[in-house]
Amino acid sequence: MSLVRLVLGSLTLSLAATLGACAATPLGATEAAIAGAQQKSPQGADIYARECAGCHGKRGEGLSASPNIIGAGALPTYARDPSTTGNVALQAENQQQQNLRPPGQQTRQPFKTAADLEEFVSHWMPLPQSRVGSLKPEEYWAVVNFILVAHGSPVPPEGVTPANAANVPIAR
Repeated sequence: MSLVRLVLGSLTLSLAATLGACAATPLGATEAAIAGAQQKSPQGADIYARECAGCHGKRGEGLSASPNIIGAGALPTYARDPSTTGNVALQAENQQQQNLRPPGQQTRQPFKTAADLEEFVSHWMPLPQSRVGSLKPEEYWAVVNFILVAHGSPVPPEGVTPANAANVPIAR
């Protein structure tokens, strides 16, 4: 009987350690990914820090009601279903988007390429709504470059541009 307890106790500790490690995995980019993105897109890093990090976090991990936008689970192809998660940051839907779209329509188009991401951020960010579209086109592209590099997407050496964005996939 003591051998059974020892084995069960060992399995329980192993399972608890595994689950604890998963729960402790932070959202967002690693420090190394952020450093690489800052080097590859310094203008994007500056704009991201000024315009995006206040809601989405320094590493894109998502703060308060804003979703994570860099790293594991970020930039999903389709909009997140708020009913499938307990994470409050992923449950809240952007009221501006919801109110401007016909009933039943997705809250956004799928994120498959850099062009899809740029289309979204240039039409819906930064918030609040009074600031939406307030960046220059080259600033939106710089932020997209920064986000994608930090996210681990394969960005061309010359960066993402309007000419190549449709051919730059978002890493999954």
